[in-house]
Amino acid sequence: MKKKTGIIITIIIISMILIVAGIFAFLYFATDIFKSNEQLFWKYASNSSQLAKMITNENKTEQKNWKATHSYTAKGDLSIAVTKETGTQTIKLGTTEKYNQNTRRNYADITLYNGEAEHLKASYINSEDIYAIYCKDIYEPYYIGFRNSDLKQFIEKLGIPNTENIGIPDAISFGRSKNVPKLPPSISEEEKYLSDTYFNMLLNSIPEERYTKTEKESITINNQSYETVGYQLDLSGEEIKQIIVNLLSKAKDDEQLINYLSLKVFSDFDKESIQKIIDGMITGVQQIQNPVDKISFVAYQPKKGITKIRIKDNRIAEIVIDIDDSKENKKNVDISFNSSESENAQMQTVMQVEMEKQILDSMIIYTTNIVDNKSGYQLVMNTSLGNVMEDKIENNSKITIFDNDTTIETSYYKTIQVANEEVDIQELTNTSAVVVNNYPREQLENFFEGLGRRIEQIIPEKVEQLNIQVTNEQDGLYYLQGIISSIFTIMNVNGIPQPISTTGMFIMANLNQSMLTTNNTIQNGQQTPNQIMQQEIELFNQRFEIYKGEDVNGTIVKTLITNVVTNNTSSEENDKIVKVRLDGNRTKKPNNWNEQGEDDTTKLTQLKDNIDAGMKYSVTIEYNTKGFVEIITITEI
Repeated sequence: MKKKTGIIITIIIISMILIVAGIFAFLYFATDIFKSNEQLFWKYASNSSQLAKMITNENKTEQKNWKATHSYTAKGDLSIAVTKETGTQTIKLGTTEKYNQNTRRNYADITLYNGEAEHLKASYINSEDIYAIYCKDIYEPYYIGFRNSDLKQFIEKLGIPNTENIGIPDAISFGRSKNVPKLPPSISEEEKYLSDTYFNMLLNSIPEERYTKTEKESITINNQSYETVGYQLDLSGEEIKQIIVNLLSKAKDDEQLINYLSLKVFSDFDKESIQKIIDGMITGVQQIQNPVDKISFVAYQPKKGITKIRIKDNRIAEIVIDIDDSKENKKNVDISFNSSESENAQMQTVMQVEMEKQILDSMIIYTTNIVDNKSGYQLVMNTSLGNVMEDKIENNSKITIFDNDTTIETSYYKTIQVANEEVDIQELTNTSAVVVNNYPREQLENFFEGLGRRIEQIIPEKVEQLNIQVTNEQDGLYYLQGIISSIFTIMNVNGIPQPISTTGMFIMANLNQSMLTTNNTIQNGQQTPNQIMQQEIELFNQRFEIYKGEDVNGTIVKTLITNVVTNNTSSEENDKIVKVRLDGNRTKKPNNWNEQGEDDTTKLTQLKDNIDAGMKYSVTIEYNTKGFVEIITITEI
């Protein structure tokens, strides 16, 4: 009896242990109890991956697969309307497209109308590896194009040296490479290795005490209020710089990552080219001067699918991202930028970006609203991509800008229809098109010089005939916004991810407001010609002054010389030609080197190749009488 009692007690104890362990396991994995501040911060912050659901457009994938397996024709109507107090002026354009699945040839054209009459037309054909354009008013006989092969050889023929160093591929991949498989629906072992490796490296770079828990506070997400706590990470600007440099340095020598990038991201680049890109990124981060003292990241998740992330530095700037992924057929992301406390008027902004994705039975609709609360500038973008229905697709996009008392509206509507008969698209060959790869440099220079003169003559004539009234710089900005918006409406209709076009339009909105601020400052007499000239000098000199100092790494010196070469190649003003002087005997100097300062780009390129990345140098700068950088002295240490 005692033996049975002992067995029963043992079973009860084991059962209790299992129950308690199960409760603890449930509380740990299904709730936030027992998790550290670090674990909860990254749990909540990782929900920003919900942004990927805004990028993913299921209809775009469906349309892409359909177009790859069908011959089709397409027609589009594009309009740009600028409405001011004096009335509305409208520019109308039309587009057509054709694709022949059997020949794999593509054709597209765009026509500018003056009233109902065709005013100017340009077309494009891709036939095999030849990509060409045609405009009867500019060059009537033939299409003008290039062959997408042996590009290094072609570039060198044009007189551009060292194509190996600037990473030019032999051919450019337009779209997905045929040799690159589509990403699997679930993460691969290779991607898991990369994710684990670099995420763990990031985690190990941050001391545990940098993670804290906030007090309970009231937050608002998508017009709903929540009482919740947040989890915070504080890092200094220098720490962030060092973390990024460490990650990039690891990436540069990571064979598995380099192979992954060459396969999935940089399909046109070899290993050395990718490593050079990463090297340039490392140098760029290292050159950041005076980073902020502290940046705080706070993540909140009051309920499943609802996330707020706040990023704020100790100076002026704050970014807040609200994500609502709680509904199956509707996704919302709001992003606000606030730098209103900046001492620089041009840096002050209070902007709000609201993005919404609706998934309907017949289409997916994106709506983006960008508002500058400081100036009242507002931009609204609507895009819908339809399902393939009865071998037909309908897409449209509209962008409306409210700027002062002016409204700029661009819209593009496009239908794609399966072709019921053979689609006829011209074949391009060496005899039916001007393929620039086939001609020597001298001939091409004369050809494009004549072409340029013809463009300078025709385009102003065509614009003038449209009778568009541009009375001042402000009007010019309105029409410029309309042109840029029209480009994005076309890109939207063709399936560009909405966050990308939103970013582009956000940048345009910021640039527009910056230009207005600058114009108003000048018009109000707050900026004299001397001040404008001084700004030009400062901007020019900054390109080189960031490299000044003692104990400068050879890799950074190489980048400096590259910047000098780029400057001297593009500059048309003698005052802005920069010379390099080298003091020391260990670095080999090119033949006929000018010891007083050399500006020949070929010799400077040779010197860059001779600079030892492992050596240290001192960099000093001398200025000309106008204040521009004139001579950069590089001294061996």
